Amino acid sequence: MNRPLIIAAAGALALITAIGLDYFFWKEEVNDTADQKQAAAPSSSASQQAAKPQAADPISPSFDVVRVNPKGDIVMAGRAEPGGTVVILDGDKIIGTVTADSRGEWVFVPDTPLAPGSRRLTLEMQRPGQPPIKSASDVVLVVPERQKDIAGGPFGDGTQALALKVPRGASGPSTVLQKPTAHKVGDLSVDSVDYNDKGFLSIGGHAPPKARLRIYLSNQFIGQAVADDTGAWRLNLTKSVAPGLYTLRVDQVGPDDKVIVRVAFPFTRSTPLASMQPGTFVVVQPGHSLWRLSRRTYGDGIQYTVIYDANKDQIKNPHLIYPGQIFSLPPSN
Repeated sequence: MNRPLIIAAAGALALITAIGLDYFFWKEEVNDTADQKQAAAPSSSASQQAAKPQAADPISPSFDVVRVNPKGDIVMAGRAEPGGTVVILDGDKIIGTVTADSRGEWVFVPDTPLAPGSRRLTLEMQRPGQPPIKSASDVVLVVPERQKDIAGGPFGDGTQALALKVPRGASGPSTVLQKPTAHKVGDLSVDSVDYNDKGFLSIGGHAPPKARLRIYLSNQFIGQAVADDTGAWRLNLTKSVAPGLYTLRVDQVGPDDKVIVRVAFPFTRSTPLASMQPGTFVVVQPGHSLWRLSRRTYGDGIQYTVIYDANKDQIKNPHLIYPGQIFSLPPSN
């Protein structure tokens, strides 16, 4: 065979082989790039799932504000799902319905004052086509007897109303929304109300020196006192007062026996302490002590330190606690 022809044939074969290999590697590179892009790109179902918005959990209704003024008028406010219908219940009785605004805020003012006494307020939010949602916390509300103004005398703006937000099931901390104010108007004050095991009352306070005072229990005259040179006064009763809720009233009168200043507030002569459950709370009444509270709660007065440690922000001296204070009763370890 002619040698130049053989060389030409071999060169052509080498060229064809090089072209084929180059095409092969180019094809592999294209395929690899396509595979990488496919792996990097989410599947259509995954993409649709990621693009689908997740439904946010609804906002449960809550109390933020509960206030009672001396005349018994009440205002309540809180939060809920924007546009949700908030139902306010006193036990099982509906006392009002209000719609949360676009910010999820609601305010409710009853047309008439709530009757004096203790009650538990709850919330329920209603939405079309959805089950109702109850509040995580309720409000224990104590509405005092309404104060009546007397023409010509200042009677202050204090109130002995109590509003306490408590978690359902009594688990977790409680929050005081409104606590009783001081029993003082001008220079007249009632500083202490106490009683012994027989229910004999001892009432004391301050007034202008030599001021004449008349004291009433639920509009029944129970005695009178005169402030000493330092302004201190006290009335000790030798007649037992039965357990119950009363309105204690002290009037400072002038030479013509007309009322100049009045202090009035609800007073509870409590029954002997019944057994109390750890994990709840107690409103301190006259005659209570940490020892008595501990004995009724834990069965042993020596565990009063459990109550003290849980409420030491309110208790400066474990031997001195005051009516109206609100203590949590934590579980005993």
